[in-house]
Amino acid sequence: MLLVVVAVKTSVASPVVATLGGAVTAVTAVIGVFQLPKLPTIDRKVIKGVVAVILMVDFGVSVGWAGWSYYGANRPVDVLSTVILGQNIDVLPGGHAMLDVAVSAQRNTFELVFQVADHNGEIGVCVPNTSLSVTPDTAGNHGGTVPAGSGTVTSVPVPAGTAKLHVDIAVTNTRGDQNCAVDLSVVSAKLQNK
Repeated sequence: MLLVVVAVKTSVASPVVATLGGAVTAVTAVIGVFQLPKLPTIDRKVIKGVVAVILMVDFGVSVGWAGWSYYGANRPVDVLSTVILGQNIDVLPGGHAMLDVAVSAQRNTFELVFQVADHNGEIGVCVPNTSLSVTPDTAGNHGGTVPAGSGTVTSVPVPAGTAKLHVDIAVTNTRGDQNCAVDLSVVSAKLQNK
């Protein structure tokens, strides 16, 4: 019964389920405790069994509902299709690319995976010496800079209530080669709670 009361606050349908479960449990308990003279006599073992089954069903529904509500509020949300990259082709060391994404679900972390490719492979190989620095910007407030690389998961914190996240991506070359141009793309982008 306690779990039914907890489930009342999870969604719109929860109060209906919780009320019905609570009412059935209460009526069955009253019938089991008090012998009503107008009802035919029912063996106490049968009543106890019915009450036990109803309580187990109530418990199962409550736990299932709570688990489903928790999953719905915390599951990762794929936002790759809403990612907009700008200035991400032929980026030289010291250059910047931009990324914008709509925050479609309230989560506290934006996880993305970049793919870095050589812009002109005939000139030389730049990818192994390229590193990225990601700086989030929400409504003009800059967050902390996060290091990133090609093929690795980068986690960017998302402040509560954010509707759109802007990310500045700085490109550097660890060898100091200022002619090593790269192309950036995003292969995975998810909002999730950590």
